[in-house]
Amino acid sequence: MSEYLYHYTNLETLKLILENKTFRLSSLSRMDDLEEGETEDFQKLGRFTYISSWTDNPYESLALWSYSKGNDGVRVKMRKDIFKTEYINENSIIDGIGISIEENFNIGLLDLMKNKNVSFVPPRAELIRVTYTNLERLLRPTVFKKCQCGQGIVQTENLGIFKRAGWQEQREWRYRLSSLPFNMIELAHEHNNFDFHLEKLRHREDLGFIDLPLKDDVFDDMEVLCSPLMGEESKLEVKRVLEYYASNASIKCSELRMRV
Repeated sequence: MSEYLYHYTNLETLKLILENKTFRLSSLSRMDDLEEGETEDFQKLGRFTYISSWTDNPYESLALWSYSKGNDGVRVKMRKDIFKTEYINENSIIDGIGISIEENFNIGLLDLMKNKNVSFVPPRAELIRVTYTNLERLLRPTVFKKCQCGQGIVQTENLGIFKRAGWQEQREWRYRLSSLPFNMIELAHEHNNFDFHLEKLRHREDLGFIDLPLKDDVFDDMEVLCSPLMGEESKLEVKRVLEYYASNASIKCSELRMRV
């Protein structure tokens, strides 16, 4: 596999990425593929899985250019493993209960776990390759498994991995962040309350999106490719923002020629 991946977006989003030095992961419920995140027994449980979509295809894709929505599309080329992490080793008292934390976290995720109804498992984005299939048991899995103890477990580790074979030309890779809709206090107090967990899994809303901070050197060898429909004024704007935020990044123009 190449050490680089490619992300199709637009000029306005590129400006936000450069200015904030973050990349957005969105809930599977916001994807263009309406099957994303569906399960056989828990409806759209994949709404608690957040992704950022990339491709390993170094050649331009007309289908992927369509995601840039308009004439100001750009394709960002970056190395893999782009998100900043921190090792956290702490013991906290939350609502009278001691909680021990010893883990590598993406920056900001622990604050979300302390302040929102969310827990991340694991607390960092993982890079995964999408598998294309037409098997319904993979596209719409049964996630609840009954245990001999009379309770059960909900298995979410395969959500966001499989897409129908009709999408395979995307050659998609994803940064995936898996979560459950429980805050740290609930995990501490309701650890054995299985009915409570099931109710929250069925009815709680997702966060919509999560913005993760990027590593300090992530723009050093970034390449930005301008859409074949991009005008000269917008190309100058791309050049300007790169000079300001990412002076070592390079800019290229599309090799495709299309009628505007």
